[in-house]
Amino acid sequence: MRKKASVLLAAVLALSLAACGKSGNAPAADSAAPAQEQESTGEAVEIAAEEVDGDVQTPYIDNYAEVPALQYALAKEWDPDGNGNTRKVTLDIITPPLGTEQDFTNTLISTGDYPDIMNLQMASVNAAEMYEDGMCIDLTDYVMQYMPNYRAYFDRHPELAGRETIEVDGQRRYLCLYQLNETPGTPWGGMVYRRDWIIKYGSNPETGEAFSGEWDEEGNWHDNVVFPSGETYPKYVSDWEWMLDIFKTALDEQDITDGYAYSVGASGENGVGGDMESGFGSANTWYIDPEEKKVVFGGTSDAFRTYLEMMHNWYEKGWVDPSFYEHADDLFFMVDVASVYSGKVGSWYGIGSVIGKTLDVSEGNPDDPTNDIVVLCAPTPINDVYGDESVQGFEPFLFFNNGLFAGQIVVTDKAQEKDLPALLTFMDYFYGKDEGSVVYSYGLSEEQVEELRTLVPEAAAVYDAAGLKHGAYSVTEDGKFMDAPEKIASEEVSNICVPMRFNGLSDQTNIQLAYEQFKIDQIGLYQMYDATAASIGNEITAQLTPEQSSEYSDILTNLTTYDARVLPEFITGEKDIKDDEAWQEYCDTVEGFGVQTYCDYLNEILGVD
Repeated sequence: MRKKASVLLAAVLALSLAACGKSGNAPAADSAAPAQEQESTGEAVEIAAEEVDGDVQTPYIDNYAEVPALQYALAKEWDPDGNGNTRKVTLDIITPPLGTEQDFTNTLISTGDYPDIMNLQMASVNAAEMYEDGMCIDLTDYVMQYMPNYRAYFDRHPELAGRETIEVDGQRRYLCLYQLNETPGTPWGGMVYRRDWIIKYGSNPETGEAFSGEWDEEGNWHDNVVFPSGETYPKYVSDWEWMLDIFKTALDEQDITDGYAYSVGASGENGVGGDMESGFGSANTWYIDPEEKKVVFGGTSDAFRTYLEMMHNWYEKGWVDPSFYEHADDLFFMVDVASVYSGKVGSWYGIGSVIGKTLDVSEGNPDDPTNDIVVLCAPTPINDVYGDESVQGFEPFLFFNNGLFAGQIVVTDKAQEKDLPALLTFMDYFYGKDEGSVVYSYGLSEEQVEELRTLVPEAAAVYDAAGLKHGAYSVTEDGKFMDAPEKIASEEVSNICVPMRFNGLSDQTNIQLAYEQFKIDQIGLYQMYDATAASIGNEITAQLTPEQSSEYSDILTNLTTYDARVLPEFITGEKDIKDDEAWQEYCDTVEGFGVQTYCDYLNEILGVD
């Protein structure tokens, strides 16, 4: 099975109407106020679209348009004006061959051969540029009149006010629609560590008593481990240092000479900005300061310097991979996997699938040391050891996680004469909190599958073939949504359940994870702190001009290239992190790349000084 990486690039629509007449005109787009009632009573002309590798790589459907949840919505009749003039929407889906998404998207735009609806995730232009060039429609009045579910999301999230629109001639306009997330969702990764080593080589920091732990019959892990902070997990940097010292002991006791206590990326950082840093009050990246509400760059801050001081100390103590800077080609969540999965590393950045007893690679060999490995989660720690009070006690606020905004789509000028009220009403369905977002997030219920047997029998047959005769999910006694076992067990089955390439509201607020309770509790440690307020999402960066985006690309290239060389020198001690002159030289060089210029661009978009 190959991973499904294609994105929905285009949906060429055709509207099949129940009543005949002339297609309704577009409402005026000269104000952000709700439009007057627009009546669209016409019959749209069906448009043929070339199918370009619509295969989603499952044995159940041939192309994305056949996803049953999408077919279910397309089978509905829509009455945008409430006048009884109902009609259906039909879509032709165009997806590119795998690996050609960016070239395919940009070719469509450059040749003017783009369709009516277009995903800009892989585009070299954004919605504001397309609107300026006359290639997409101002959707403001349509959204105000025909998309109450979409607007209700931003009523529930006032902290996002203004991000759903783009400034045009001094007014905020809806030039695009976003895929939205009600909450950041379940984190897919974070810091993990060897709990079994703590039990075997550590002891209670207060009483000195030995630790013990075991698995129960339900697959849950139980132990009596307690950290110096009194917590059952490493909450503070002091907890981490206690733990890393135990890992060093474990390595020495097991005579593992090619292992280490702590794995870190080649630049001396984990994650992609903020992880293990924001607990010091800043991070080596751009972020929205939670208090000032404006974009700042933290790479030259005292907080980041203090983080590097900690990393140098850890390196000197022999806790850090002595050759960490050689792993430049490793993804941040796959650093030195050979050492990790052979049981030679105490803590690392891992994905959720490693939680629990998952490093067993012995294939039945009872003497393999990886048989006893127990991997648990750790949240980003709070600094309570290094520096003064100005860099201590900060609740972490920035780390890698899902944001609230995702894919950006536009309705192009090719759809100007189409029945846009019906289209926008159809699209708004998937943002509905009661039904549409459930279909979008989980798939079809058993009742909806039965309804589909009459509406679109071939779509219902897809669920039958995948073993989903009782729907894609069930509802527990306490009202939570749990994915069907068949969906959990198979990525191919999961991919036919939800129309994720089409925009809508992903709502995981009430999900019941199908894991053992201990694993659910462990994942909850990743969700202790909220990074959404500080994260700079696509809804902001997509508003940059081409010149600004190009300038940012140059800034980032210079910064990452420089950091890859200099930060390891501070950590290994080749440069003294406590040397003010050396640190000032670093700061001057970084600031010379124009990091503040990028802050200014983003703050202008946010409308802050």
